[in-house]
Amino acid sequence: MFGFGRTASDIEPSVPYNITLDNVKLVKVEQAVLVQPEQQPEQQPATPTEGDTESETADSQWNLVWEDTFDGNELDTTKWNYDLGNGFTGSDGTYVSGWGNEELEFYQEENVNVEDGKLVIEAREEPVSDTHGTYDYTSGKIHTKGKFSQKYGKFEAKIKLPEGQGYWPAFWMMPQDDVYGGWAASGEIDIMEAGGSDISAIGGAIHYGSQWPNNTYTAKDYHFPEGQDITGYNVYSVEWEPGEIRWYVNGELFQTLNNWNSTNSANSTKYSYPAPFDQEFYLILNLAIGGWYDGKPGSETVFPGKMEVEYVKAYEKDAYAEPVEPSFDAEELPEGSKEAINGNYVYDRNFQEGITSITNGEDVANKWSQDYWNLVYLDNFNGSAKASVEQIGDSSFAKVDIANAGSQPYSVQLIQNVTIGKGRWYKLSFDAKSTANRNLNVKIGGGEARGYSAYSPSKDFELSKEMETYEITFQMQDETDPLARLELNMGLDPNSVWVGNVVLEETEAQDPYNENAPKTPLANGNHIYNGTFDQGRMDRMTYWNVETTGAEATAAVPENNRMLAVDISNGGESTDSIKVIQKGINLLSNDEYKLTFNSKSDVERTINVGVVSEDGTVKFAEEQIALTNTMDEKEMTFTMANVSDAAGQLVFYLGNDDSNVYLDDVKLVRLTNNNAGLSFDEIFPLKNGDFSNGLTKWVKHVQGEHDGSNSNAKLEDVDGAAKLTVNAVGTNPWDVQLFQPELSLKQGETYIVEFDAKSTIDRKLEVALDNGAPEYKRFFNEIVNLTDSYGTYSFEFEMTQDDSTNLQFMLGNVEGQAIEGSHEVFIDNVRLEVKDQGKKYFPLQNGDFSTGLSNWGKHVQGEHDGSSSSASLEEENGAAKLSIANVGQNPWDVQLFQSELSLDQGQTYVVEFDAKSSIDRKLEVVVDNGAPSYQRFFQKIVSLTDTFKTYSFEFTMTAEDVTNLQFLVGNVDAQGISSAHDVVIDNVKLEVKGSREELSGPINPEEPPVDPKDPVDESVVPENKDSFEYKADKKLYVLKQSAKAITFTKDLLKQLEEGSSIEISNEKIRAVIPTNLLVGNTDLTFNFGDVSEDIKSKNGDAVSEMYNFTITGEDGTKITNFGNNKVELIFSVNLDDVKNVKDLQVIFIDSDGNKSDEQIETTFDEVKKRSIS
Repeated sequence: MFGFGRTASDIEPSVPYNITLDNVKLVKVEQAVLVQPEQQPEQQPATPTEGDTESETADSQWNLVWEDTFDGNELDTTKWNYDLGNGFTGSDGTYVSGWGNEELEFYQEENVNVEDGKLVIEAREEPVSDTHGTYDYTSGKIHTKGKFSQKYGKFEAKIKLPEGQGYWPAFWMMPQDDVYGGWAASGEIDIMEAGGSDISAIGGAIHYGSQWPNNTYTAKDYHFPEGQDITGYNVYSVEWEPGEIRWYVNGELFQTLNNWNSTNSANSTKYSYPAPFDQEFYLILNLAIGGWYDGKPGSETVFPGKMEVEYVKAYEKDAYAEPVEPSFDAEELPEGSKEAINGNYVYDRNFQEGITSITNGEDVANKWSQDYWNLVYLDNFNGSAKASVEQIGDSSFAKVDIANAGSQPYSVQLIQNVTIGKGRWYKLSFDAKSTANRNLNVKIGGGEARGYSAYSPSKDFELSKEMETYEITFQMQDETDPLARLELNMGLDPNSVWVGNVVLEETEAQDPYNENAPKTPLANGNHIYNGTFDQGRMDRMTYWNVETTGAEATAAVPENNRMLAVDISNGGESTDSIKVIQKGINLLSNDEYKLTFNSKSDVERTINVGVVSEDGTVKFAEEQIALTNTMDEKEMTFTMANVSDAAGQLVFYLGNDDSNVYLDDVKLVRLTNNNAGLSFDEIFPLKNGDFSNGLTKWVKHVQGEHDGSNSNAKLEDVDGAAKLTVNAVGTNPWDVQLFQPELSLKQGETYIVEFDAKSTIDRKLEVALDNGAPEYKRFFNEIVNLTDSYGTYSFEFEMTQDDSTNLQFMLGNVEGQAIEGSHEVFIDNVRLEVKDQGKKYFPLQNGDFSTGLSNWGKHVQGEHDGSSSSASLEEENGAAKLSIANVGQNPWDVQLFQSELSLDQGQTYVVEFDAKSSIDRKLEVVVDNGAPSYQRFFQKIVSLTDTFKTYSFEFTMTAEDVTNLQFLVGNVDAQGISSAHDVVIDNVKLEVKGSREELSGPINPEEPPVDPKDPVDESVVPENKDSFEYKADKKLYVLKQSAKAITFTKDLLKQLEEGSSIEISNEKIRAVIPTNLLVGNTDLTFNFGDVSEDIKSKNGDAVSEMYNFTITGEDGTKITNFGNNKVELIFSVNLDDVKNVKDLQVIFIDSDGNKSDEQIETTFDEVKKRSIS
């Protein structure tokens, strides 16, 4: 007889109903007690009986393979291990306290007992200490790692759990080996975990994705029926099969998952499904206290608390079904979702509805707009900003001005809720710019209820001052979210951001692999994608092609060994009858490459390996390789000819033999770097821009020193800057200038010109870049207004031709600003460099904090998980100041960092910084590649005092990678600092060794640069009046160029005004000649020729330069008779050799060096210090 809670009188025969029964058993129990309904105790949870338990495992498809029923009086250590302590030591040697979850307990063996046929793990409130700290609680944790692990199966345990805030019991599984990388890339299965504060529910979850913090999870809670809870015995189990995991409580299915992934930043794509849940996992039982799941124990929590386990069992099937690749069919959107307007799921594209400011949790609850834009800067993350709307062109843009950039990218966010449907493909596009180069992080993801998980890639876009368009394309693979968040994350950088034309639209499905497209080499330098045959589609052959011609062969990657097996039944007639190919390999001209792979065959044979062009017509390299039946590493090196191919092919030729071939671990790396792009000097043509080597490489030009005109200035190096004392500006902008000549610039490159400057009076400065004599072609020029405070001036221009140029700062009469009286101009920090190329040698930005905290970020762990660490960051007196209230438990709990630093393999870098602390303490400086692998390339611990000290180190990069420079000022070296204090950091450098010295230029150059305004050994041919500056009041044509030989055409001479004169100059002599002497039917050449050393030695008393000055016609006839016309010659002289200026005399010297007796009228200009004859 079966009773179902009804009496005969309850049943109405006219109402039919069905009862279904299954797995009925009759078992003997030790004692049966009949209790009448009115005698049942109130609130007593119903507990499954032993019979119920057996019914859990009665399914004949599951075979018991391992169990522990906890007989005896001690733990069976052939099956279980103990975990002890409060944490673990990571792969980098760093101790991680609280088991990475902020747990409070100290695990010890004494808290684990076997008694009365059950396992008892007891949590106690009692103090205990070890070398890492002191703890207020003890508990127990056991696991089967190294003693029992299994891939797939059913795993169950019958467990009774304690009640009380802070208890966190769990029955879970971890991978025996981290096959796919550190947690959680290799997975975690939580069969059951519970929080003691809510005894009505437990959770089941998987953790997967990439390594922390780029991991994710999927979870669901089971809620007990009325009358049951965690404090009674319940059977918790999972059934884990290839590609699917199912969760049960007391035989009731409550969650099924069949969609997950595992990724590694070193790979081209995800690992093949069902990774990571296709490896062996082991079992864990523990009772944690505190941590993120249920928080700290409360005042009402009763100790001790016990986790009691009657048994743990593991089963397996004789055979499992093949897994099925997850697919994501497009779903219909739920009713009430935001509908696309003209195809766009973003509303208020022009920001006409305003932007709602959200600053705290109350605002989130009460003010949040689900339709339009929200500017979010929550108190928790130290952000502060305001939004306005600006019209740019035909579009409205949201401008976000950031007062405090905060500690995270999401410290300042522009957010709109959008509808995202499972299985659908989307394209997000927007326009953006900033006041300076900065990053903008963009993602579409879930809100708090979805764990803020990312649906799209979380992508950093590099903004500039120019408005540009950016895009993301992705498929929604999570459950449909009608309130997904479109996040534009602007934290960490105070530079303002403009965003507009935001469009989210559905698009066509994309190929996630682009298998045959050109491939960028992986982070480790490998040019081969999926060379380990464990990535991409479930067949694990993504990126590989197998082709046969007149042959019969099949290729597959077995799940058990994950190597490519080519089963050949007919090898054909030639080696290329069977080919295994990877396309899209980037091959650079003249570079050397090394190919390595593991291979074997069933019997001894040979294969050929080749590298060919994209179209297959050109073989760049080919080699025959001998195989045996042992898997061995093979190697081939080759050098590319003088040709590049961005989509070449690697080919394994397996034909002409019927023996099977096996391949694995294929790698192709480039050994040389003969295509490195621009050289250091090409990127940085200008040297000593910070004047750290005085005035090396710099030249002063004052026109008055050459022609006696009214310009006058003095140049000196003062406090690491160039100081020009300008006494007279002259008549032209170029009459006073500071310049650096012979700067080689390349056509098509975009250059940055930047400098700091100030003046003791308000005045203009013209900066220009030209190619000097004779063409004086300008490629760039700007005029800026100087004040008595330093300003930074920055410009960009594109070079239109390869040329040798001069960068000039003109401080003469600029734009007619005829300044009277003496003043001073200071110029410093001059840059002339190819845009975006300098980071190759100087990856770190704003190391002197001259632009505040731009490019820098702060991380305080306590701001994310509520742990104890606490600190603030500010810029003070041109340095970064960290005010640390609590150092936390780990070195990284408080840190200053700069991210996205691209470093090159094999390059030696210098890390240098100044630092001090208000108390004696330690600081750890680290360079790593961040999530997911956190590989450290450099690490040092230094001791700080209250006095600034410079710390300098070198290291060589072992791989090409994008890295972070971190100053860790948490609990470094377990110092356990308890007092508040300040740490100040300044003058940070991370740069290629020797680059700064190279950029400063040689301290003692062998030859000083030549003033390009001085003559050069070239002829000048003025062709029209534009070659002159005409001074009407003097009827004087002043030639703008200087040269040793100057030819005027007869046509030009006829254009000049009657009664005028021509002025020409060369170095320290100037000639003024009446035009009526020159006009005729011949071209005339003026030559300032050199005299011989013999003549110079005979006239050692000369206090000026000596010249062989001639005027000749086209036929070479010299003009020597000037009649009554006056030809004026002006010489610069060295007054140090002159006792009395009245004795100065200009004389003629004959060809033998003898002085003429003819006296030439000579005067001396006291003001301009020059002799005139």
